[in-house]
Amino acid sequence: MSQSPHEPENLLESLLTDAQQPNDQAERAAPAPEDEDVDGLIDMLEALVAEGRRVPFGRKLMIDEDRLLELVDRLRTAIPAEVKQAHQMLDQRDQILDQARAEARRSLEERGLLDALEKERRQILDEAEREAERTRTEADRYARSVLIDLQERLDKFQTSVRNGIDALQGQ
Repeated sequence: MSQSPHEPENLLESLLTDAQQPNDQAERAAPAPEDEDVDGLIDMLEALVAEGRRVPFGRKLMIDEDRLLELVDRLRTAIPAEVKQAHQMLDQRDQILDQARAEARRSLEERGLLDALEKERRQILDEAEREAERTRTEADRYARSVLIDLQERLDKFQTSVRNGIDALQGQ
């Protein structure tokens, strides 16, 4: 396991050469910021880290700085767009909830109106029944008084008729 004195230099030189060569993924056209989503950009960032090369004898990683900075810039652009979209979704949810509350309120008011109308209908019917009963009672009272008056007149006529018959028989 002996290493030649030039091997680490060659390794370092090959790593530096690889890092300076253009990468196919870096040359791809970046989508418009409004089309990007944060998850996709994070996936690209992870891929960039996975493509990085380890520095010999350490835990350091060499990453294409230009690609890294480009992804960070794109993330900065994409995050506000997603936050804006989330706010729009929350606004839509609030509008839907407000509409549902208004509909429920309207329904309850209509239900309250129906209940009030039903109560008023019952009151009107009760009042009509009381009025009808009062009218029947008064009609019965009037009919009784008319019949009593008629009976008294008939009694007077009958008395007059008897007196007339008795007067004619006595002659």
